[in-house]
Amino acid sequence: MNPPVDSPLRDASRVEHPEVSDASVTRAMGWLMGERTQSLPSDRALAQQLEKAVPWLEESLEISRAFLYHCAEFLGRNSGIEQFVTLSTGPYRPWPGRRADLQPPCAAVPGSAVVHVRTLAGTGEAGPSCNHPQIYAGLDERLSLLSSPAVEALDRRRPIGVLIDDPGPWTDIDELLSGLDRLRGWLPPGSAIALTHATADLAPAEVRPREDHAVRLRTEATGRPYQPRTRAEIESLLAPWPLAGEGVVATGGFFPDHAHSHLPEHHSSACAALALHPLRADLQAGPGVAGLAADATPEPASKACGVR
Repeated sequence: MNPPVDSPLRDASRVEHPEVSDASVTRAMGWLMGERTQSLPSDRALAQQLEKAVPWLEESLEISRAFLYHCAEFLGRNSGIEQFVTLSTGPYRPWPGRRADLQPPCAAVPGSAVVHVRTLAGTGEAGPSCNHPQIYAGLDERLSLLSSPAVEALDRRRPIGVLIDDPGPWTDIDELLSGLDRLRGWLPPGSAIALTHATADLAPAEVRPREDHAVRLRTEATGRPYQPRTRAEIESLLAPWPLAGEGVVATGGFFPDHAHSHLPEHHSSACAALALHPLRADLQAGPGVAGLAADATPEPASKACGVR
């Protein structure tokens, strides 16, 4: 039986949790993508400020969401992975009326075992979600999530795909390195890690002031530094596993026929990479990651994810 949606790994009040302020940024991003039931007036105001600073912000959210969907689809088709763990700051919810690849990544792999992990408190109030387990593991609990009942239920005799959406702007780089090192040691042969992370490396000089202003807005909203990483830092998070395709690239350009691949790199606002377990690195290829074609105009989303 699946654990209840938003079940925590420890007993903590979302209202009093010290991370609840960080969730305002996540809820603001959700509001931009049409999530109206979870946001507060302050979240909406922040969303409007961020969109004014970075007019392509909604596109960047779509790009990251689509990348993880296509990674799940790719790993299911090309490496036979049928188990996935997603990590994101907020819970995955369907976006009605949006393209198929903007739906939760579990919709790309119907029939697979999926565990969704959210890493910020204050983002998991009641609302539509898929039927897969959704658990909370805060910044100080990401390691313990590996021993949570939902994750322990996965079959470690078979490969697991881990899909990580922007894990680190709020987190110390050493903590990220340590956590991902333990994750790699836990994953069985044939597994893979797909990751996006905010970066400032993509911004040309003429738009860099806008990106810098958005960083300040996020920092002021949470009281904690928002830290985009360089390409080299993002690559270090996945080392020493080999990277598929061209390595760490602008998220929108990872799949060459991605619906957003025609946009300027800085519209991604993040880099992405797909790391492969050394005992299954045969998916390494040139551009396009072994020739996967991500349909530029996907069909509307199905209900394969068990949306309710």
